Amino acid sequence: MKTFITTLLLGAFAVAYGQECSLLVPDNVRVMGMSRTDVNLAEVDTVVLPIVFHIVHTGAGAENNISDEQIMSQVDVLNEEFADSKIQFCMAVRDPEGNPTNGITRTDYSWNKEYVANGISNGSGSGADQTQVKGDAGCWNPDEYINFYVVGEINGNDGGWGIQGFAYLGPTGDCRDGVVCLYNVTGNVGTLKPGRELGFTGVHEMGHHLSLWHTFSNSNDCVETNCETQGDEVCDTPPTLPNDQGCVAVDCPDALIENFMDYTPETCRESFTVGQSERMHECLQGSRSGLLDNLSCVPVVDYDATPLAAYYQQTWCTPTQDIWIDVVNQGTLPLDVVEVQLYVNGNQYVEYLYDIPTGTHEVFFDQVYVDGAQMFEVQVVSSLDEYQDNDYAWWPIETVPGEVLDIVVGTDNWANEVDWILYDAEGEVVIGDGNYPFGVNTYEYEVCVYEGCYTFEATDTNGDGMCSMDFGNDGVCDFGGEGITATVGGNVIFATEQTEYSLFDTTFCFSIGDCPLDFDGNGAVGNGDILEMMLEYGCEQDCTIDPNGDGIVNVMDLLYMLTKLGDCPLEQGFDIGMLKDLTVDDVISGDAGEPTIYDMSGRRMRGPVEELATGIYILKWDNLTKKVFVQ
Repeated sequence: MKTFITTLLLGAFAVAYGQECSLLVPDNVRVMGMSRTDVNLAEVDTVVLPIVFHIVHTGAGAENNISDEQIMSQVDVLNEEFADSKIQFCMAVRDPEGNPTNGITRTDYSWNKEYVANGISNGSGSGADQTQVKGDAGCWNPDEYINFYVVGEINGNDGGWGIQGFAYLGPTGDCRDGVVCLYNVTGNVGTLKPGRELGFTGVHEMGHHLSLWHTFSNSNDCVETNCETQGDEVCDTPPTLPNDQGCVAVDCPDALIENFMDYTPETCRESFTVGQSERMHECLQGSRSGLLDNLSCVPVVDYDATPLAAYYQQTWCTPTQDIWIDVVNQGTLPLDVVEVQLYVNGNQYVEYLYDIPTGTHEVFFDQVYVDGAQMFEVQVVSSLDEYQDNDYAWWPIETVPGEVLDIVVGTDNWANEVDWILYDAEGEVVIGDGNYPFGVNTYEYEVCVYEGCYTFEATDTNGDGMCSMDFGNDGVCDFGGEGITATVGGNVIFATEQTEYSLFDTTFCFSIGDCPLDFDGNGAVGNGDILEMMLEYGCEQDCTIDPNGDGIVNVMDLLYMLTKLGDCPLEQGFDIGMLKDLTVDDVISGDAGEPTIYDMSGRRMRGPVEELATGIYILKWDNLTKKVFVQ
């Protein structure tokens, strides 16, 4: 399986972070001068906090309706970065009514014009009222759950720069409480924007939720006289001003540019101090103690399986896809067997899991036929399952006519010098990668390309491309990697080979034909094209004609052609109305009289239609009209 990358921006981005976060202080809670409980981090136990994600999107297929996979990656980031602080997070497994849950809710807010136009307001900018949005999205009891809201915009920023997230410093006593982040800064996989690919915005906002100020809060200079009442009230974070100009330039000489509560770029940040960790535990032992004293992370029943996440390409250009499903045993005891059923296009695919302990388990469905489908459905079945309400899930999917561009990158020993990007006609990044680990290696990628032109750029900081050695310094490489090669359907679109370059760029265009099923080239589709396809029947590798693109030519390719005929001009006498769902009763009818039946090799078949062996046949009426059917 090749690596899918839908959008990846590379290189150093000059991002002015500015006011990336909006720290909100409740009007009914005194947070400055928090009473000290003398927490010693070395002596506290690790705590686990329940979290529920509310995805407030603008439509099922909208970019801001991010995947479960992206959500789960944010939890992984939180757990990794808070581990040294002895704080962990779990996806809630029971909702406020005590029912099993996967800890994710989705709310279609496309009915709210203000939210569609400007997103959510933090209280001082344009957008829908945050209390209303959070209430409509679910707002589980904030005393017992951390509500994490994923939104499309904040204060009308169109998901761009400005406020990336916000949180209240202490409990508000109402639905305002919780963490808010833009969809494209949440987690470290999926739909993300440059400079926000690490999931650290969520880490930063969670720090606020657990009572941490910015390291530069309440400071006008680099001096503090009382570290417990000034600045961020944490004594092991030196006084500072916002450090938003990169990882080197700092506003105060002792600034901790690696601290999660500063404004340095994501790549600088990596830690909380011991003092910050102790302050968070003080909060959890005090005003947020309800997060510890509940059953939100305790499974409801002993046996409960649910389909949690699907990993696939929501929009893709081939008729078939590999689909991975995460099935979670969120009970307390192992399950002996779970049948996992996937339905799409009227077809059922079944896989089984055996001896399943609690936790997440991956199920793989190979080459699922998805062309023309708008969704696929998944059902889990277990005789032991005690809660069937969460046994079903569905996900949207779309197939768009295009071609699969295969990109193979063969690096030389100095692989870290090379970066490459593919742009579409509007200059948007389609795919890219680079800064590879040292050493000769091969990397493979797949991406869909559509009607239009594309520009590919590869750069090498040393000016030698994939060439490791040019002994004669004559521009002819003597030893190196294979370079970068792009192909469509086995045809080479471009290849850098071992050319020495600082910049390699090329532009190429695709014209996706209106009738890709016209194999005989006569401008229309008919029996001749089906016969051309049948010449490849049984092919299982490098097939010249493979209508559905699954690498095998069989009856599924014929069915694919029959369902796609409406996209192409038809040959005279090729009656689409008789091609699909043809029954025995249909073939003996009409003024043309009895049809003559031939197999695909042209032999005339004798006997009643219902006695024919299973296969593909051609009917002819009066040596003129031809029809194809499957018996």
